[in-house]
Amino acid sequence: MGDEQPALFAAAVGDVLRELRTRRGWTRSDLSTRMGGAVSPSAISGYESGYRALKLELLAELCTALGVRVDTVVATADRRVRSPSPARVHVLRHRSRRHASL
Repeated sequence: MGDEQPALFAAAVGDVLRELRTRRGWTRSDLSTRMGGAVSPSAISGYESGYRALKLELLAELCTALGVRVDTVVATADRRVRSPSPARVHVLRHRSRRHASL
């Protein structure tokens, strides 16, 4: 795996989570509420944008709140990293560089 692959993957997971949330018409506050307030809206923003590292346990909790399986999110993110569209490559690289500099 290349040096930037883990950061690209983390950015792709964040993108998938954001898409799932917005497809449901939820704000970050809505998702936070559905998680019992255990994760703040600003933390959710950080996970979605790649500013914050996302641990597997928290990914599982987010997926449960969103009503989707963890393996579905991981597989979708993996596909996006392995064969991304040109526009998505730019976005993922930009996000992964921001994350790597923290």
